[in-house]
Amino acid sequence: MMRSRKLGSIGLVPARSVLISFSLLFFIALLPDWASFAAAQTIKAAVASTTLEAASLSPWEQDLGYQKNQIYPLILGAAGCPFIEVDFSDVRISLMLDSGTAGGLVLTTSAPPIPHLVEDRTEELNADGSHRGESFRIRLETVSVLGDVFKNVVGSLSDWRMFSSEPFNGTVGLDFFLDRRLTLDYRSRRVGVSASPLPEKLDGNRFVSVDLVEPPTSQGHILYARAKVNGREAIVYFDTGYNVSFIDPAFAEGLARVERPGKFKVFREGVPLELGGHAFILDELRESPIQRGTGFDLPVALVLGSDVLSRFIVTIDIRAKKMILALAQ
Repeated sequence: MMRSRKLGSIGLVPARSVLISFSLLFFIALLPDWASFAAAQTIKAAVASTTLEAASLSPWEQDLGYQKNQIYPLILGAAGCPFIEVDFSDVRISLMLDSGTAGGLVLTTSAPPIPHLVEDRTEELNADGSHRGESFRIRLETVSVLGDVFKNVVGSLSDWRMFSSEPFNGTVGLDFFLDRRLTLDYRSRRVGVSASPLPEKLDGNRFVSVDLVEPPTSQGHILYARAKVNGREAIVYFDTGYNVSFIDPAFAEGLARVERPGKFKVFREGVPLELGGHAFILDELRESPIQRGTGFDLPVALVLGSDVLSRFIVTIDIRAKKMILALAQ
């Protein structure tokens, strides 16, 4: 049964239109430009742990307290990023479920026609400050996201060509899950959503409990956590909208180095990660400077995208500031 809520301007898009461009730039890297690079190199990240038992594909619903009517289909895009079906009155479209989108809803001109009101126009800028194009702040009467109906929703509309070499419909972010937790199971193509709190006790041999770090205000509800990367204290960034994962060169000293042709030439293997009291080894991470993390007391050393996250059953609870990870079998 769906719940109906009036959102008004609760922050699905920042109140000032100038911030819409910032929100859009947060997910630019997930789009087909990067996906094509990854596909051309056909490199898959790998995850190993000596401290965590693998979870089977079936019991997590019971372990995490989901009912059957709280489980929905999860669609995987060609590059491996997750998509969900979103309803706009009588129009249903597939949008990327993107934990890296600073705003809640972004639509592009590639999406099917959806009734909306245009409220404002804003200039989009490139990283160097040059003009990129224009976006529109829009308002939609009804949006249904995984069993919850939202009223009077503010979003943004942009030409897809500003951000991608191939058409895409848009993204839906974590602002639609501020009072609900969700669990992504890439391998069985399912997503669970529940308004109930996380279970008080989870098997520590199967589940990793990670405390989320409060992001800078301008970044909305995207996901950061403290960890040790290659033996050093650092911040890790989790983004379902990226189809690839990266390690910053500053944290790659002493790690096995592999060079390959393509956009990303340097890869690192055997990357030690200590997260939530468990130890992991990550392979096939691309090496690239990570330009984010302003406002933290530690540098951001890793960006973990869907190539790594798909190795886990991933639970995100913004209310509790927790991420729960279980190794998928």
